[in-house]
Amino acid sequence: MLVFIFTLVLTVIGYLILKKFYHHETISVIGCVLGLFGFITAVAMLGVIFGVHVGVDVRIEEKRIEYEALCERYEIATSEYEDVSKSDVIKDVAEWNKSVYTYKHWAYNPWTNWFYSRRLADELEMID
Repeated sequence: MLVFIFTLVLTVIGYLILKKFYHHETISVIGCVLGLFGFITAVAMLGVIFGVHVGVDVRIEEKRIEYEALCERYEIATSEYEDVSKSDVIKDVAEWNKSVYTYKHWAYNPWTNWFYSRRLADELEMID
């Protein structure tokens, strides 16, 4: 959120510099560059934000299926059957837990929370 607001502020500052110092060539170029950079970055961020929040239900379901499959593999690995390599399962579970923690961290970080879906972050569970 704060990164997006920063780009909007940068766009406004660039516009104000361009408007105020229109007759000074060097300063107006700086204002134009700041404004364009801020505007283009903000538009790109809007695309990313919309992309993240559209179709979140599908990603929630995909993650739920992946979670259940990992839980079943973990149960098999910890049981008396030796069908699945225990080290592979432990590695996969550790990767899952790491990705869940990372996603939840960025979804609740005030700098980046608009780029991550809190609904998805709340649905993800760590495997013990």
